[in-house]
Order: sequence, then C-alpha cells, then structure tokens
Amino acid sequence: MAKVAPPRKRGSRERNTNWLLIIGISALGVIGLFALLFINLQGQGQPTPTPEPVASLADYCEANEDNCVFRGDEDAPVTIIEVADYGCPHCRNFNLGGTAEALYETYVDNGQVRWVVLPYALRAATQPPAEAAMCAAEQDQFFPYHHELFEFQDASPGLTRDGFVQAAQNVGLDVDAFEQCFDSNRYRSVVQRNVAVAASAGVSATPTFFINGIKMEGNQPLANFQQQLEQLLGAG
Repeated sequence: MAKVAPPRKRGSRERNTNWLLIIGISALGVIGLFALLFINLQGQGQPTPTPEPVASLADYCEANEDNCVFRGDEDAPVTIIEVADYGCPHCRNFNLGGTAEALYETYVDNGQVRWVVLPYALRAATQPPAEAAMCAAEQDQFFPYHHELFEFQDASPGLTRDGFVQAAQNVGLDVDAFEQCFDSNRYRSVVQRNVAVAASAGVSATPTFFINGIKMEGNQPLANFQQQLEQLLGAG
C-alpha cells in the first residue's frame, strides 16, 4: 500500500520570509534614525538657542555692557546695533569693503551715531572667533581685531586658534593675556546668551543691523544706510 505523504506546511517559508523582511525593515529604520541624529549633531548649525525675551538689542546692551562693544558718543541720537558672524562672507564684505569705515568716519566719529557690536555666532564653528574678539575688547582693541578677523576669513591660518593669536599679534595685543583669556573660555556663555537674545529680536541671518530699532538685513549699499540715517537725524 502506497504511503501518503503528509501534507506540506504551506506558508511556513512565507512566514519566515515575512519575519526576515520585518526585521530587515526595522533594522534599516533604526540605522536611519541614528544617521539622522548623527547628521544633526555634526552639522554646521549649532543647537537652536532658546530665545531670551528682550525689548530691544539696544536695551539689552545697555543693561549688559560687558556683553556688547561700543563705539561713539553714548548720547548720540542714533544707535546702530551690528550683529555679524566671523564666517559670513557678507559680513566680511561689509566690514572690509569700505561701508563700515565710511559710516564710522561720517556718523560715528562726529557724535551722531553710537555703534554697538553684539558678538555673535551663527554656527558652533564660528563661536570661538566671537569669544576671541571679546578677549581683544578687554584690551580696548575690539574694532581693530574685529577687522583683522574678517581678514583671516579666507587667509591662512584662518579662523583657528593660531589665527586668533596671529590676529592678536597683528593688532598689538598683549598676546600672553589674550591667550590666557581665550583658553579660559571666559566668554563662551556670553556669546551663547547673545545668540539667544538675538534670536528673540528676530535675527536669523547675518549681517543684521538695527538702526534705532529699525531692522536692516544684509550687506546693504552705503547709500541705503545714509538714507535711513539722514531721515532719523533730520527728524531729531
């Protein structure tokens, strides 16, 4: 009598295949999640700061004088706040292309405008030069150093510790005191707070200026600044 083969368990292979497929998809999902986290952590942008409520950047700087740098008459009728990033090409062009110097000579040095810089960083990579600039401010050489850092944006050794020290030498700082200040991370929390306050004031790109509270973005032509300033000064 012929033996009857037991019925095959249909679907067992399919079930095994389905489990393998599910496990494979899950593994890919986990890998993708970690990849996204890695990209976010390694990306150029620093973590989004928690905005700190502030009436205006001018008020903030007045109340926190050690967090900002001032040039010109404190009783000037117009105040300009400059928010720039040392890795920003447009900020470099504004500061080295003649616009900043023309504004200093025409309006700041004669007492009409008070110029205020809020040391700032758009990215984690450009926070160290902002801290270095604050160390230069301790020796009353912020603006020469500010200018020099933009010179180093595209030149060796660039925006590195060696570059910061070279810039300090170029503008005649006490280099030992400068290095001691920079290596202590003395101004790290200051710059981070400035970033949070700037975010609250609506800064999302650089350069950004506030002229008596009026926001102006980008490396605007000199004529645009002059038009705005003449209107404010004429109204005063």
